[in-house]
Amino acid sequence: MNAEVRVGVIGLGIGEKHLEEYARLEGVRLVAVADVLPERAEHVARRYGLRPYQNGLDMMSEEQLDAVSICTPPRWHHDLVLAAAERGLHVLCEKPMAPSLEECDDMIAACRRAGVTLLLGYKKRSSPPFRLLKAKQEEWGEAFIGQVRYQLGPVDKAWFWDGKDGGGPLIENTAHAFDMLRFLFGDVERVYAEGSNALAPDRGELASAACTLRFRSGAIVTLAAGYGGIWGYDQSERWVLNYHRANVEICGPFDNPTTLRLMHRDGASIEERWWADASGWPQQMAHFLACVRGEEQPRASGEDGKRALELGLAVKQSARTGLPVTIAP
Repeated sequence: MNAEVRVGVIGLGIGEKHLEEYARLEGVRLVAVADVLPERAEHVARRYGLRPYQNGLDMMSEEQLDAVSICTPPRWHHDLVLAAAERGLHVLCEKPMAPSLEECDDMIAACRRAGVTLLLGYKKRSSPPFRLLKAKQEEWGEAFIGQVRYQLGPVDKAWFWDGKDGGGPLIENTAHAFDMLRFLFGDVERVYAEGSNALAPDRGELASAACTLRFRSGAIVTLAAGYGGIWGYDQSERWVLNYHRANVEICGPFDNPTTLRLMHRDGASIEERWWADASGWPQQMAHFLACVRGEEQPRASGEDGKRALELGLAVKQSARTGLPVTIAP
């Protein structure tokens, strides 16, 4: 491995955020970008002094790279990850992992065969309040119940609502909440959900849901998720988690909950912590580079990406049928 990790970015929607974060880090050299819109690729490439491509496959074939961020709409993730693995490139793949579980399996197998990192873009696993919560859980005894509000504002992108692509809010964005709940409490045993399209009656995919998740650990969490916030006014998230020896609340702006409150059941103390940036972006990108160098193992593996998608699909199935869905171990 070179002293600098040579990186390319494919997809310049959220991919621009990847570039911004990489540019702040030492030990990384940005090489090229690719986007299906040539004018966007050229504009971003000029800003960072990189080479632009319209096709991510061409970029991976023609450039000397060590790693790639795949930030396209989800329907392209499968083919791009397989192509990256074939070329021996380490991969940071945005969420959701893919439209189907079968595609996830292909991606996991390809990266395993090639011996390359596959890190999923579940940046909450790198967020300071959630990292602290995970580290402290054993002190508080097992969690037994929780409530989570995770609702975004309107999104008007065709791929976002396409069932064979982004899958709608309960797949594309709520994937972060599903993954974090698994990170904290382990695998889910059963899901029950009721859904609504009140705010998106003309969309083909379910917009919002209230769901109950029972974990194999015995914990039960209610989750209100999907399309329901109002950008600029009501765009927040809130996690209230009850443990045997403490209650914890994490709250703040949507996708960047900056406040953690800890209340001990013995009444001895109430603690509050605050972070200026709790998004997890800087930590995730540094973690990916450490994985590429062989210094760390992925916090969000391909299997984690598949499991988060599985939960989103189960929520949609339950809301559609009116029946609980059991998740296989």
